[in-house]
Amino acid sequence: MSRAPLPEWLVSTLDQQEPAAPGEIHTTARVQVVEWGLPTLRDEEWRWTNLRALTRPLPKPQQTATPEGSGLNAILPQAIFIRFAGGKLVECPGELPDGLRLTPLREADLDQRAAAFAPKAVTPNDALLALNTATAAEGLIIDIAANADIKPPIVLEFLDAPSETAAQTRVLVRCGPHSRATLIETATGADGVTSWRNSVLVAALAANSQLTHLSLGLDGDARLLTDRSFVTLARDARYRSINIQLGGQLVRREIDVNITDTGAHCDLFGLMMPRAKQVLDTHTRLTHGAAHTTSDERYQVIADESGRGIFKGRILVAQDAQKIEAYQSSRNLLLSDSAEIDTKPELEIYADDVKCSHGATIGRLDDEALYYLQSRGISTANARKLLIAGFAQEIVDLLVTPELVEWMGGIISRRLERQNAQ
Repeated sequence: MSRAPLPEWLVSTLDQQEPAAPGEIHTTARVQVVEWGLPTLRDEEWRWTNLRALTRPLPKPQQTATPEGSGLNAILPQAIFIRFAGGKLVECPGELPDGLRLTPLREADLDQRAAAFAPKAVTPNDALLALNTATAAEGLIIDIAANADIKPPIVLEFLDAPSETAAQTRVLVRCGPHSRATLIETATGADGVTSWRNSVLVAALAANSQLTHLSLGLDGDARLLTDRSFVTLARDARYRSINIQLGGQLVRREIDVNITDTGAHCDLFGLMMPRAKQVLDTHTRLTHGAAHTTSDERYQVIADESGRGIFKGRILVAQDAQKIEAYQSSRNLLLSDSAEIDTKPELEIYADDVKCSHGATIGRLDDEALYYLQSRGISTANARKLLIAGFAQEIVDLLVTPELVEWMGGIISRRLERQNAQ
């Protein structure tokens, strides 16, 4: 198959700064980048997601100052805040709780960097992973010691920067045995400012460790994000991912989870609310590679105006993974005739003693529920808002603290009010 070449503006970035990946890993990735170019609609994993916005040079940002951030510092004053601006690590706290160590990627030794860049690109579907491996010079290694219980959340804030339009970042999270932590990623930017972040996160959870991982995409109607997470679970480990995406011109998140030993459990929960001409896309790939493991996956999309929501979730049960339980649901709300939702839950089972289910629904607001609220004196606009907010709240309520639940619920409520006013 002939492939689209890498755009010239991206070719020029390949040698702009010294990459962090070890020599052989970097060399292989660079060859792949040049050979594969960007993913196209001909690539199976990208057939619903068009990257045309990346084929032309991104305009230079016009803002003169870095955005202030998500506002989470007021909600979680005790949190550990780490800030990236334009892909560069600009803020990293010096005082940390016992059991937590932060190492900027550019200061890491060879073994640490090899671990951060361990996931390898295999096919053209992985072209953006190869691009990150070939060009990422900035990032962070987060080490959580054995038996450590890190109470304050670790917050990674990714902001636009006045002089940068494209960023490649790499983060490695290593959770020691019997450890516990919460990691929150937020992305925000100024409306009308086009920027692109292509990021990779690698997380390794040792035996009996627990990691709660929140990814919150908020402001920035022109923001571009391509993001991939690789998570490995050892015996009795617990991983919970909550992915809420509310803004961006194009947001593509891929989550690869590999359960490698017995007793481990994985939760994958998500909410996407595309509007205008936004494309919000999540692909998940969850492998049950060991017996007596469990997973629960719930994704919801609310699409309005000309927004497009995409969810593809694949669960693979290996041949020796007997006595596993895996549940997946995709529930979606279509609010406009011009909006679009594509959903494809998948089960691939090679074991014969399992409990697995999956399903998908796409519908509109319930007319009877609307009528009931209107009959109680609630206007049509407010009745719609209540039903939409209630649907979204099912995922929002899963956030880790009441303060986060209230904060995110308020953001969604104000957004729905603005849409009603238009």
